[in-house]
Order: sequence, then C-alpha cells, then structure tokens
Amino acid sequence: MKGVAKQLIRYIFIGGFCAIADMVALYALVEYLHIWYLVSATISFTVVSFFGYFGQKYFTFEDASNEHKRQLVIFFLVALVGLAINSASMFTLVSVLGIWYIFSNIITKIVVLFWNFSANKYITFKHEV
Repeated sequence: MKGVAKQLIRYIFIGGFCAIADMVALYALVEYLHIWYLVSATISFTVVSFFGYFGQKYFTFEDASNEHKRQLVIFFLVALVGLAINSASMFTLVSVLGIWYIFSNIITKIVVLFWNFSANKYITFKHEV
C-alpha cells in the first residue's frame, strides 16, 4: 500500500482513537458534569486535537521535520475550521433535527475527517519537493 491510501488508513486509525477519546470525553462532560453539549463538544474536540497532532505528524504523515511551531499553528487552524464544521453540524443535527447528540457526533466525525485529512496532508504536513 502506498501514498495517499496508506496515509488515509493511518489517519483513520489515529483519528479513530481520537474520535473514541473525544466521544468518551463528550459523554462524561455532558452526563456527569452537566455541561451543555455544544460546550462539551468544543472542549473535547480541542483537547483531543492536541494529542492528534503528534499521531498525525509522526505516524500518518511520517514528518520528521522540526517545524513544530509552524505546523502546530496550522494544525490548530485546520482544527478550528473542523471545530466550526463540527459545531454547526452538531447544532443542526441535535437542535434542529432532534437527533441524539452521540449519533450526531458520529455523523459529524465523518464529515470533519475528510476536511482534516485533506487540509493536513496538503497544508500542514506538505513536503516540498
């Protein structure tokens, strides 16, 4: 397996762990700490994104550069766009369409996956040739 397919599978693998951690945190924040689902989704998404940076940098995109400052800033800008997509989707699915917030979060993860993978591959961890 080569190129983009390998990276996408690795991205989904790392992203899968991050998604599970995000959903566990989301559930705990909503059900046990009684924080509004949209605030909880923002908190969990942000915390998990930080850990996702390292997995995506070193495992998915095999980037050994020492450009952490630049890449981390870009990664979080990409994540902020992902967060906006996530929040808008969550609000629409839960508050407008009445879909359970956990199921809505799963749907949203699929949408955000494609944005984050593409932006990180072609912007954040782009290798100059």
